[in-house]
Amino acid sequence: MNILGLVPARGGSKGVPRKNILPLAGRPLLAHSIDHGVKSKYVNKIVCTTDDEEIAEIARENGAEVPFLRPAELATDDQDDSGFTTHAIKWLRDNQNWQADMVILLRPTSPIRDIHHIDTALEMLYDNPDAHSIVSVVLAEKTPYKMFRQSTSKFLKPLIEHDQWEQMNSARQIYPDVFVLNGIIHAMWAEVAVRDNSTLGYRILPYNMGTEPMLDIDSLDDFDNITKLLTDSGIQ
Repeated sequence: MNILGLVPARGGSKGVPRKNILPLAGRPLLAHSIDHGVKSKYVNKIVCTTDDEEIAEIARENGAEVPFLRPAELATDDQDDSGFTTHAIKWLRDNQNWQADMVILLRPTSPIRDIHHIDTALEMLYDNPDAHSIVSVVLAEKTPYKMFRQSTSKFLKPLIEHDQWEQMNSARQIYPDVFVLNGIIHAMWAEVAVRDNSTLGYRILPYNMGTEPMLDIDSLDDFDNITKLLTDSGIQ
């Protein structure tokens, strides 16, 4: 079983410029996600997909392969994960004769991962060959069943239509649990990714992380907060 750990790190981050190589707990941000792949007992190839020469060199220095630079058209703000993922799978197949069976995305913006979660999720996907992917989720703090959207007129409409709108005022407990992605775990069968040009498909296994906080780096303040967590957690 060939399992590719893919670290996406394009150079054009606008929210926090050069985010992927800024220092976090004394190391470039992307180095932490590379380490997660190295420590997994199943991931057997770690590739950084980037369009940036400096990021490529730093990724190599921290243990990832960078056998290609990502095409510019796959490194724009509006590109989703499927483009660079299928590009990496096909490039390795065509140029290194290395065929991935599974791919796990190790996004640098999630620098705290328990390796147990990575390996357990990969085992779950392996045990469910009819699934297309597996993603980590947490219980949503607020239910969309009690949310509104702006309609084309001046009035609000429920985000999710109800038979009785008065149910919007009902206790949360009457509604089903709702989950949101937290970005820590995202793995898929490589065949599905290439065939459907999708990293999710439509048979998506949940890796339920309960009510664990979402630890995603979107701002400079997040660097300070997660630095302290990395120091205190002992996960790394």
